[in-house]
Amino acid sequence: MTAGGHPRREATIALLADLVSFRSISLQPNDDIVGYIESCLAALGVETWRDAHQDGARFNLLARIGPAAPGGVLLSGHLDVVPAAAEGWGGDPFTLRREAGRLIGRGAVDMKGFLAMMLAMAPAFQEQAAGLAEPLYLAFTFDEEIGSFGAQRMPAFLAARGVTPRLAIIGEPTGMKPFNGHKGMIELVTTIHGVAGHASRPAGGVNAIHAAARLIAFIEDLAAECAASPEAGSPFDPPFSTLSVGTVTGGEARNIIAGECRIDWEIRALPGQDPHRLLGRVTAFIENELLPVMKAADPACEIVTQMLSDVPPLLAQTPSAAAQLVGRLWTNDAPWVVSFGTDGPYFQQAGMDVIVIGPGGMAQMHQPDEFIAEAAIDEGLTFLDRLLAEMTGEPAQEVCG
Repeated sequence: MTAGGHPRREATIALLADLVSFRSISLQPNDDIVGYIESCLAALGVETWRDAHQDGARFNLLARIGPAAPGGVLLSGHLDVVPAAAEGWGGDPFTLRREAGRLIGRGAVDMKGFLAMMLAMAPAFQEQAAGLAEPLYLAFTFDEEIGSFGAQRMPAFLAARGVTPRLAIIGEPTGMKPFNGHKGMIELVTTIHGVAGHASRPAGGVNAIHAAARLIAFIEDLAAECAASPEAGSPFDPPFSTLSVGTVTGGEARNIIAGECRIDWEIRALPGQDPHRLLGRVTAFIENELLPVMKAADPACEIVTQMLSDVPPLLAQTPSAAAQLVGRLWTNDAPWVVSFGTDGPYFQQAGMDVIVIGPGGMAQMHQPDEFIAEAAIDEGLTFLDRLLAEMTGEPAQEVCG
């Protein structure tokens, strides 16, 4: 590494500026950013394959460097970002700003920084392609932020192409500390349809907000029940499954009986615990207790629950070839576990041993003036340098920790 940082730092920053400029917000078409990445890799002679969503507007992208052989290492990152309102930002969220060692822009740390590093290191891997002991795959997924919808397609897509990597590295911003397990998560929206009326005659309507309050209280009680029975020895914080209501929207005016109310809520379950069992208890309360009371007042009442996503847990594997690789390349610290989700479980379903490790801090994710430090760019590039050395049989370097 030079005094001014990693030799590929500036190339990475230039790529990051381009990637940030694409407004690749979840659920939006992403042909532009996918096409850009394809062009970068095509210029190196790297073959790529698209996997199109049914809408024909969103795509996963897969690339291979090295031999068309079984096994291999897969690097993965997601293309989508969360929305960015102008409030709180010191400039255009989609124009990368470089200030005092920070690279600021929506997606800079989550996780276009890692994507830029993958692309910046691609020339070095391609130069050594003939000497790679096994293939290196680069995977770019869509809509991770709202339920890993792109990653859900990857097991079938990889199987159709006969691609069988033995391990996957997911480059989420972990401060270069590895983790290999996380909770599963179900995201839900429940809409309660009551009957509107004038507030002066409460019996003339069915108040959807009142019904929502009963449902929220039940969810809160169920969450408390889970909290009262923590799993002994669990490495998770908290060591129990959780339920939470995030938003409540309903009603038209103070003097109108609310005809509709919507709640957005979630379930996060420990590995080995079935979140659908908890969902079943909420559903039973709705069907057996809440809805009958509403329908007795007016048969038109209805409660509809929509599942937005159902991300399985990432199961910590022991022994883990991926953790051993990170131990050789970067740190001897044991992998940890977290309570949020990643694309990792779907690569695990495809038969890979999965580790999550990447540069940048989680505290900067989803924030105004989101940033990744230039020093973190250097760390990520050094990690990928060591991966290249490992895959070409060069001597291992001293690791941290």
